[in-house]
Amino acid sequence: MKIPKPAQTSELQLALGAQHTEVLRSFVREVALADGIPASSAGLLATDCAVTWEALCTIEEVKERVHVSLRVLHDAVRARLLLRGHKRFAQAINSLEGRLPRGAGVSCHESGIDSWEILLHRSLIAPRDMLPPDPAPAIGTSPVAAGIGNIAIDLADKADALGIARCFLAVYGHHYVHSEVFSPRHYWARVEAGELIPVVARSPDGEVIGHVALERLTGALVAERGEAVVLPAFRGYHLLERMTDRLSEEAPKHGLQGVYAEPLTIHTFSQRNDVHAGMPVCAVLLGANPENFRPKDIACPTAGQRQSYLRTFRFVQAAPPRSLQDTGPYADLLSQIYASLGVKVAAPEQSMPAPVQSKTRIGVNDRGYGVIRFDAIGNNCAVELAQALADVRSLGARSVQLSCRIGSSGLSSFINSARALGFFFCGLGPSFAEGEDLLLLQLLTEPLDTSKLQLFTDEAKALVAFIESDRNAVSARTG
Repeated sequence: MKIPKPAQTSELQLALGAQHTEVLRSFVREVALADGIPASSAGLLATDCAVTWEALCTIEEVKERVHVSLRVLHDAVRARLLLRGHKRFAQAINSLEGRLPRGAGVSCHESGIDSWEILLHRSLIAPRDMLPPDPAPAIGTSPVAAGIGNIAIDLADKADALGIARCFLAVYGHHYVHSEVFSPRHYWARVEAGELIPVVARSPDGEVIGHVALERLTGALVAERGEAVVLPAFRGYHLLERMTDRLSEEAPKHGLQGVYAEPLTIHTFSQRNDVHAGMPVCAVLLGANPENFRPKDIACPTAGQRQSYLRTFRFVQAAPPRSLQDTGPYADLLSQIYASLGVKVAAPEQSMPAPVQSKTRIGVNDRGYGVIRFDAIGNNCAVELAQALADVRSLGARSVQLSCRIGSSGLSSFINSARALGFFFCGLGPSFAEGEDLLLLQLLTEPLDTSKLQLFTDEAKALVAFIESDRNAVSARTG
C-alpha cells in the first residue's frame, strides 16, 4: 500500500460535550482523507476519537476546551487530544479498555504543567483482516416508491457534496480514479476553482442519487463528462442522459466548444446513455487504466488485462469545416468520424514548410498511462519520437497515447515514423488542442484482447475492428 507523505498538523478546538462527538468524528475523518489516508484507516481513527471523546464526557461538571490535532507520520496517522488542568481525565481513559475497536493504539500521559495528553493512532500498514468491512451506506429508496417522474436534475450545490461521496462509495467502493469525490472539502474546492461543473439527480426527498460533472483543464475548450454515477436502484430511467443534457446546456455558458466522455468497455450501460445523449464514438483508448479500476461487484469480462475505454464526443456549438491533411491509411475513417460529429471536411490548405525542430511534451500518470504530444512536427520527427517513447517507457508507461494537430504540415511523415515504432490508430480528439483537432495514435507494451471489449453500437465495433487490423499491420511491419 502506498504510504502518504508526512503532512502538516491540522488542528481544532472544541468545548468538551457530547453534542460535539460527531463534529470531532467528521473533522478527524475529513482531514485524514484530505492528507491521502485510505478511507478505511481514516474511518477507524475517527471512530477511536469519538469513543474516547464519549468517555471524557462522562465526567460530570467539566467545562473544558480540548485541543485536537491530527498528523500523518510515515507509517501511521495520529490524533492528539490535549486537555489542560484535569489530570483526573486519566480515570476516564482507563475505562476505554475493551471499548476501542481492534487495532487501535492509545496512550495518555501528563504534558507540561497540569495538562493531560491522549494519543490515538492507527497503523497504515496493518493487515487487511484487522480492518472491518465498510458500513453499508444508508442511501436509496426504491424508484417506484420515490416516483421517477419527480426526480430533479439540477446543478449541484455545496450541500450535495456529502451525498455525492456516498453515491460513489456505494457504486465503486474506495477504488475510484478521482479520489477527491470522497472528500466533500476537496471536491467542492475543485468546483469553486472552476475545474468541475457538476450536475446531480435528486430523489423527491432531496437525496442525491446520481452525479455527472464536466471536468475542465485550465484554458481548455472541451470538457470531459466524467465522474458519472447513478445508484443501482435508479438505473434504467435515463438519469445519466438527462444529466448529460443539462450539462450540454451549461457548457456553452463557460465558453466550451464540446463535451466528451470515456465510457467503460466492461459493460454497455454508459455507452447506451452516450447514444441517447447524441455522443458518437471518436476514439478507443486501449489499456488506459489498471484492471481493478472499475465499479465493485460487477463481473469483468476483460479480466487479466488493463481496462480500455471508448471516447465519445458532442459539439455544443456549431463547428466550422475542418481542413484535413494527408493522413494516409486513416483518411477514410477520419472522414467518417467527422461526418458522425456533423462536421464537414474541406480541401486541405497549402502546406507550410515543416519547422526545423519538433516540439514535444510527455507525461505518465500513476496508473501507467503515458502521453506524447507533438506541438510541432519537424524534420527530426522520427528521432524525437523515438526518444520520447523511450522516456515515457522508462517512467513506467504500459500504454502510450501519441497525438499531434491534424492540420499540421508533415503529418504523413509523422504517421509513418509512428507506425515504424509500433503505434497504431486510436482516434480523433475534436477541439482538444486550443480548438484544433488532434490525431490520436496508441501503443501497448503488453497483451490486450479487443474481442473481450463490450461494445454497444455497430460504429464502435467497426472502429475497434479497424484499430485491431491496423495494430496487426503495424506489428507485422515492425516484426
